[in-house]
Amino acid sequence: MSFLKTEAIVLKSNLIGETDKIVTLLTKRKGKLQAVAKGARRVKSSMLAATYPLSMGNYVLFEGQNYYYIDQWELIHSFVCFEGNLLNLSYATFFTDLVYKVLQNEQECLNIYNLLKYSLLILEKGKIPPEIIMLVYVLKFVSFMGYMPELNKCSSCGNTEKLTYFSFLMGGVVCNKCKDKCSDAFYIKENSLNTFRYLLKNGFNNLERVKISGFITEELDKIISGYIKVHFEKAFETKTFLDKIKNM
Repeated sequence: MSFLKTEAIVLKSNLIGETDKIVTLLTKRKGKLQAVAKGARRVKSSMLAATYPLSMGNYVLFEGQNYYYIDQWELIHSFVCFEGNLLNLSYATFFTDLVYKVLQNEQECLNIYNLLKYSLLILEKGKIPPEIIMLVYVLKFVSFMGYMPELNKCSSCGNTEKLTYFSFLMGGVVCNKCKDKCSDAFYIKENSLNTFRYLLKNGFNNLERVKISGFITEELDKIISGYIKVHFEKAFETKTFLDKIKNM
């Protein structure tokens, strides 16, 4: 019998059978995988807390024919504070949904695990606006997945001047000469582009000291929403719901 000991974050939890649950975990050692928690639906089950979405713990899993099974579990951290804050909960749910829908099962992704863990912890602290955390999270996520946007030269011709347009299909900025070649090219303000570059380069470093205007944040939000839709070819209902919550 093969055992796997790993730190993991619960991405999603579903019912299976009469008394069990099946959880999707993002594990530190083996990426995304599904694991069954036997008897977790019983009120007094010791496995119940191991299946809560956004729980982070140390798991001992053994590999069955179709699924892993949770043998032991120890809580590291539970982001229960999000339950009383619908906005932050919506951000956290979008973060996990992006991982759930994009990563392949057992795809090695230590960078993604650390990114999700760190982003949730920063979101919990509340010192950085959640919309800024999301921008960094998505930029880093797409980069780790091999879709880093080109922000320093034209994605079409390589020109480094007059980079005033952005194209989802080209995967980054395009210059004035090439914009007409890109059917989806749209204008991006210089301040927004410079902010994009800063966030991509620096990530969460010194982000508490950075002030970003609401206009720039809104423009970059629209760009990253379109970017993940085009490059991952998936709909993210959690992002749509998040946008509705932000506008309430």
